[in-house]
Amino acid sequence: MKQVFNHSNSMHKSQGFTLIEVIVVFTLLAMIMAMIFSGIDSGRRTAEKGEKRITGINEIRVIQGIVRHQISRSMGLGVEESDEGEILKFIGEENAVTFVGQMPGYLGSGGPHIQKLELVNADGGKLLQYTHGLMSNYDDEDEQTGFDDAEPIVLLENIRDGAFAFVELDEEGLPTEWLNEMENPTVMPLMVQLDLEMNSEAREKWPLLQIAIQVDASSSSARRRTSTLNTLRGRENNIQGDDQ
Repeated sequence: MKQVFNHSNSMHKSQGFTLIEVIVVFTLLAMIMAMIFSGIDSGRRTAEKGEKRITGINEIRVIQGIVRHQISRSMGLGVEESDEGEILKFIGEENAVTFVGQMPGYLGSGGPHIQKLELVNADGGKLLQYTHGLMSNYDDEDEQTGFDDAEPIVLLENIRDGAFAFVELDEEGLPTEWLNEMENPTVMPLMVQLDLEMNSEAREKWPLLQIAIQVDASSSSARRRTSTLNTLRGRENNIQGDDQ
């Protein structure tokens, strides 16, 4: 009877798991769950990073589209009168451009608008801001225009440094090199360039933006400008070929 009792007791003890086996199982489960949640979190962060980059690219694309559209369609009307009585049609400086052009219907109406794109100093860098206002048809010099009362709109932040540059015709009718300031603001430039260096907080870099000014294709001046633009492009292609 004693032997039978011992045999039954040993069979009873062999059932179930030991404490070490339970600990090993739970450790493995914890490792598996950690890997699963790590993969999910990594995928979420990758998706968020991709969404931010797409948003940054779209933001830059929209801003460049606005700048290109407005500058390329500048009308060559007088922005202001100089002290010598000259009508300035396109004021181009290193940090700003001022010109006259039509606004899209959903942004402005009533006629041509004076428009200004300007790089202004901000905390630790610069901002690209845009101001526009309806031209005045009054002859009174003291009359305020819509541009004088307009509030600037911030188009882009997180700019470390930047500058506008211009190509215009020289005295011989040939395109100049890129200039930091318009030498003859009484005529329209051939091309306008906006080069920006973004800081570390920016989502995306700013691709170099070069804009050709559109004019009436039926005029003789337009044909002359077109030939000079072709000359300029050929010059740039030759420079690129020499660099290669």
